[in-house]
Amino acid sequence: MYVTGVSLRNFLSYTSAAVEFTPGTNVVFGANAAGKTNLADAVYLASLGRSSRLSKDKELIKWGTEGGASVSVRVNKMFSAHNVDVTLDASGKKKVLIDRLPVSRIGELMGVINTVFFSPGEVRLVRGAPEDRRRFLDMALSQESKTYFYTLKRYFALLAQRNRMLKDMRGKPALDALLNAVDPELQRAGAYITRMRSEYVEQLLPLARAEHFKLTKGGEELSLKYESFAACGVEEFAEKMKAARQSDERLEFTTVGAHRDDLKIVAGGIDLRKYGSQGQQRTAVLSMKLAEIAYFKAKTGETPVLILDDVLSELDSERRSGLFEAIRGVQTILTGTEAVDIPGAAYYLVSEGKVIRK
Repeated sequence: MYVTGVSLRNFLSYTSAAVEFTPGTNVVFGANAAGKTNLADAVYLASLGRSSRLSKDKELIKWGTEGGASVSVRVNKMFSAHNVDVTLDASGKKKVLIDRLPVSRIGELMGVINTVFFSPGEVRLVRGAPEDRRRFLDMALSQESKTYFYTLKRYFALLAQRNRMLKDMRGKPALDALLNAVDPELQRAGAYITRMRSEYVEQLLPLARAEHFKLTKGGEELSLKYESFAACGVEEFAEKMKAARQSDERLEFTTVGAHRDDLKIVAGGIDLRKYGSQGQQRTAVLSMKLAEIAYFKAKTGETPVLILDDVLSELDSERRSGLFEAIRGVQTILTGTEAVDIPGAAYYLVSEGKVIRK
């Protein structure tokens, strides 16, 4: 798949802009704060229904604009073409249309435009909290499966309900009965999420290891392992939750479940979550992101769109060379301050709120 065009109105730094992208590498360059990342973020928004950087939709509306904002992204796939429109009213309320038809649930957007996103901040995937690594897994699986997306949403709704019970009903006789009512559904959803994440990591590992081997010229071997606080089966999940119930009641939150799991990332025998240089951590993340591309292609037959936001400044010449080799045949939107020379690339200068094809 590849994005053919992006149109913006009052989106972040843009009053109005329209860009036609090529199926290959698209280099978006310009001065700092010119709006390069904002253009890439528009594609991300049309893919996942949220910004890659901002938590509130209202923040996506251009400052000083009285009305709302809109993003329109066109994508070509092997056997179809689609248009995704995201509109925000003045209050920031979001509306999504796929091929001009409104969708009632954001999950319907998953898989229309698949993206793999990498920026310097993505190094938190390795050195950040377990939540960052779970998010990496969840975003990939949600793009592949609407069932996963909705199950994940349901799991966190049930988890929030259970935690409220533990806090509000502490010490009350009715608590056990309430937990017995909600726990089975939470366990089924959690077991499914855990199983899907674990299987995804198993399938991603050889792909990530191969990419890492190329980027490091065989200098290090990458290893990934899904670490679960509960087993993948519903019965095992139920047993661990039952054993933890007394502790949960005392602490007033749920201590066992898919929301506590982690992804172990090891390179050269070093647990990169705790140790390792910035270069090692960055290379591991890039390897995992490139492996995502291969995974999506193998699963769906479509190659996702790769968004590389200001990453070249963080890579030495050897890793840059390896990256350029790896992205051949993948539509890439690459932002940076310089028009780096990449054979066959298209170039777009961002300046004063405008995007100019060079």
